Amino acid sequence: MRVLAAVFLCAAFGAWGQTAMTIQELRARLEAVRATTDFRANGRLVRVAASGERQTYRLSLRARWFAGTVKIFCEITDPAPARVRLLLESPAAGPASIRTGQAGDARPATVPFERWGEALLETAFSYEDLLENHFQWHKQVLTGETRFGARACYLVKSAPEGDDQSHYAAVTSWLDRESLYPVRVEKTLRSSGATKEFLYYGLRQSKGIWSASQVEVKTPGKPGSSLLIVTRGAEKAHVAAGEFAPALLTKPFSNAPPAGESHEF
Repeated sequence: MRVLAAVFLCAAFGAWGQTAMTIQELRARLEAVRATTDFRANGRLVRVAASGERQTYRLSLRARWFAGTVKIFCEITDPAPARVRLLLESPAAGPASIRTGQAGDARPATVPFERWGEALLETAFSYEDLLENHFQWHKQVLTGETRFGARACYLVKSAPEGDDQSHYAAVTSWLDRESLYPVRVEKTLRSSGATKEFLYYGLRQSKGIWSASQVEVKTPGKPGSSLLIVTRGAEKAHVAAGEFAPALLTKPFSNAPPAGESHEF
């Protein structure tokens, strides 16, 4: 499973071996991983206030790679006043796109680039964070190897150049050397220079695919945090192309269970 593309989820094959590699080799392997994107997931988006009070939103995600483009469909399903859908498309080359809609809207709306940095439901996750496409940017530097906790990691710095669209000036990723899965990511905002820290917990492998069961986002020195918690999911879910149709953004919400086999985390 891949959480953002989620997004939020990054998937990776099992061990690639322990030999040193160049940034070109690393990018090729990450692109091979990207081409395996095909999952469904259900879980919670949680905003944790400085007081410890929590606001929880239930969500479902599905994503798949189609001919070079990763498509992600995200639905906030509960509570009812917060219901919204997002369709994100991230091609290997060229600009990404984000569309949104609510049940009953006349048509889906495009989220302009100027709004990509806005918070999703007042959490620390922005619209752009759901794309998770910084490894597609032109500038990638493998700065060396380091450790994060018990894990040996490749340290990769990504920066947007040319026609790359981002509200971040730089993204630094700690990639587990065995799985190429991120265990920590730091994103520096272009507007303020502030840094957002993303921590990945519960790494697991299923059907040869690595995923995380939880992602936490926080800003050092700022109280509170946000969590993306995956409770059920299915890798190699064979999500159909029709499940990413823009018209689905505005259809009525259903209480039916999600399609396809899934398992609990």
